[in-house]
Amino acid sequence: MRYAIRLSVSVATFIFGLALSAVPSLWPSDAPRAGSFDQEVLNANREYLEAYGRRDVAALDRLLADEFTIRSRYERYESKARRLATVASPDLDFISVDSISTSVAADENTGEVSGRAVVRGTRSGRDFTSPPYSFTRRFERRDGRWQVVSVEVFRANW
Repeated sequence: MRYAIRLSVSVATFIFGLALSAVPSLWPSDAPRAGSFDQEVLNANREYLEAYGRRDVAALDRLLADEFTIRSRYERYESKARRLATVASPDLDFISVDSISTSVAADENTGEVSGRAVVRGTRSGRDFTSPPYSFTRRFERRDGRWQVVSVEVFRANW
């Protein structure tokens, strides 16, 4: 039971971290403007987060690479199929994500979005707040479109 709660909190934290990382107003005003590939990755990241918010499993199925994995700080891996099932679950509701910092780096075929965040939500009707966490999402351009290949979520030290 304790492991299930930690896993749920980790998943929720990751999803909300993704959501806030796409909000430009949360970036420091002195952050450099993203280049064209950076902007493409940020657009794909925003689409990914919006699909989570809408619980749009079909959109996520297109956005996630077939070999997509999420790795948590406990070295637990989650597959694309498991992620889609989590998003489809009515037991998990996200209330807010407080993102502290977000960065992007991309070239023609690969990109990475990283940051730190805290998630608040409900799981099976009970409120939760995640511990602070860091995330890194890796993207690859495939057949002309960006897909999320992997996500790493770790407890942040801040």
